[in-house]
Amino acid sequence: MKKGLGRGLNTLIGFGDDLNQTVSGEGVGEATEINIMKIKPNPDQPRKVFSDEELEELSESIKEFGVVQPLIVTPRGEGGGYMIVAGERRWRASQLAGLSTIPAIIRNYTDFEILGIALIENVQRQNLNPIEEANCYKRLTEEFDMTQEDLAKRVGKSRSHISNSMRVLRLDPRVLDMISEEKLTMGHAKPILSIEAGDAQFDAASKMVEQGMNVRQAEDFVRRYTAQLEAGENPEDMAPPEENPAVAEIRNKYKADLRDALGTRVNIKESKTSGGGGKIEINYFSGEDLDRIVDLIKSHG
Repeated sequence: MKKGLGRGLNTLIGFGDDLNQTVSGEGVGEATEINIMKIKPNPDQPRKVFSDEELEELSESIKEFGVVQPLIVTPRGEGGGYMIVAGERRWRASQLAGLSTIPAIIRNYTDFEILGIALIENVQRQNLNPIEEANCYKRLTEEFDMTQEDLAKRVGKSRSHISNSMRVLRLDPRVLDMISEEKLTMGHAKPILSIEAGDAQFDAASKMVEQGMNVRQAEDFVRRYTAQLEAGENPEDMAPPEENPAVAEIRNKYKADLRDALGTRVNIKESKTSGGGGKIEINYFSGEDLDRIVDLIKSHG
């Protein structure tokens, strides 16, 4: 079975002539079934977080259709072992699916080439959380001596996006963890950058999470927070940002309307991101109650 790298790696690299020739040279090799236990992940893989839900979904797909796209691996270690160059998510899902072998294309790469491929592939495929993405850009600029302008051309992002992404790495590590865990968005992170001390950054970020602030509220909060710091006052005494009374009144009206229509408790929460979006939470208390609510919604569809 002949398998090509397709667009995945042939056109994603291109950040150095030597590496480009290695990846795009004559032929791409033949996919071979390899014992899954002989394959190990790349310890320098930039993606550190894999969603259990996504892996489970991919595992179910693999059970039904098999591994559609082979891994890219390189020989490493004694006893015929291999290290993943591209495709760790497929490898993890294949283990969940109970596969004993997995299709893979074997190529010889140096550690330098493997790092470059992993960084570019993950950024291009948008598999990373914001902090992993920022660290990718940092490593590409530092270890591969790329300018932000060169990097922007290679990965198809604007230079301002790359610059703003890398700036976030100046935040306190505890705040970076909140962003990685999706407790805060990059929109929340931007105003926090105006706070210099790490402990104050963490304090402000914690208050944003505790009070469920959206981005606009976070921006206003940081303005008041930094003003109090500069005035030598204690930000602990700050009141939470006030919600627009008109918006709150409309939300409460809709909550009451939905509660009456569905006969259950309903909550409406404004999104933490800008744009005026949010989510509706509908409570149910048994399987029968869920069926009743779904039938009500469908009857008005």
